Amino acid sequence: MTAPGGRRVRGVLFDMDGVLLDTERLSTTLLPEMIRQLGYEPPADLLDRIRGTNVQTCSRIYQEVFGDGFPREELNRRYFHALMQRAESGDMPLKPGLKACFEGLRSRGLRTALATSTDRNVVEHYMRYIPLLRTAFDETVCGMEIISGKPAPDIYQKAAEKLHLLPEDCVGAEDSRNGLMSLRAAHCCSVMIPDMLPYSAELTPYVDFVLHDLTELCPLIDRLNGEK
Repeated sequence: MTAPGGRRVRGVLFDMDGVLLDTERLSTTLLPEMIRQLGYEPPADLLDRIRGTNVQTCSRIYQEVFGDGFPREELNRRYFHALMQRAESGDMPLKPGLKACFEGLRSRGLRTALATSTDRNVVEHYMRYIPLLRTAFDETVCGMEIISGKPAPDIYQKAAEKLHLLPEDCVGAEDSRNGLMSLRAAHCCSVMIPDMLPYSAELTPYVDFVLHDLTELCPLIDRLNGEK
């Protein structure tokens, strides 16, 4: 087994929400409740549309769905405040295998980058209160630091560049359709670790490998690099 293109894996790029933190599951209750508190009824497909996108893209989708008068900034403020409070209280749920995965990547000498649509102030807040994230990454790229958010390739291209690697030398771990499309467009090896969105044939063009959880990522990289 080899990575697409036959290149050796030298770096690993991570989405955050739904891959490292179990925040997507929280959003399925938090966001609809908050939208209703603001006097609007969320359509059934809203979460699928915004999952994996940055605040700017979310705001555009909210405007398309609810109209110009929708209080987008207030919703974002309430939502991220609730998540940051969970981080502060030590109640932020982590995805299975997180600690072992990062220990394994370090022991293999692989470089790591976070490529998340979440704003940097929220990411830094998480890192302040979630010890496992503090030293997990060599580089980070956050949502408003690129021109076009996921599903465009920009964020993964920039993450690879900050690691001084080509995207083709990197594996990317994602859970959302937008994120997987971004990885494919960036020419990274695309790994899906399903969260709220199950793997389906519709996603085949954007996915190279499907894993059950983070514990399977290091063994996959070993196989791709011909080491085990």
